[in-house]
Amino acid sequence: MRPVHLDFLDIKNQRRQQSNLVVVFLLVVIVVGMILEHSRIKSQIVVIEDSIAQSQGQQSVRQVKPTENDIRKTKQLKLIQQKLNFPWLDLLTSLEVVKKNYPYLTLIAIQPNTSKGEVLITGEVTDLKTLLAFVSSLEKQAVFQDVFLVNQRRLELNDNKGLAFTLKMGWQV
Repeated sequence: MRPVHLDFLDIKNQRRQQSNLVVVFLLVVIVVGMILEHSRIKSQIVVIEDSIAQSQGQQSVRQVKPTENDIRKTKQLKLIQQKLNFPWLDLLTSLEVVKKNYPYLTLIAIQPNTSKGEVLITGEVTDLKTLLAFVSSLEKQAVFQDVFLVNQRRLELNDNKGLAFTLKMGWQV
């Protein structure tokens, strides 16, 4: 007679696997049901808020997600507001105070860069000594820092000799 092996382990594993799958399936169904119920409750809340607002004679207070265009416009408006709120008066007053001491100096362009806190100044002057004195006077102002001469070139127009220059300096806010 041969011994018969009764191995119920495979059957137990198969049943355990099936029961695990049933449990996972039930959990997935419960989670999906909860998500659907949450969205249903949320929409009911919005309807109730709208009806309360209408009964009180107010506009609905529902917040709409801003679009990319709205976000871009908001950023542009903030940038414009930041540029307008910069202390332009301090910059222009300091330049005017220094400029009064140099009657033969002509400022042609003032290009402030508010994001970097820098100012680029282009002008003309009669000689190098006056230009260097102007740079030294600008450095003494509390508003400006790190004033340096970017470039200069000789002007020869109608027998008038002079220098065209460009200065770059930090602008303290």
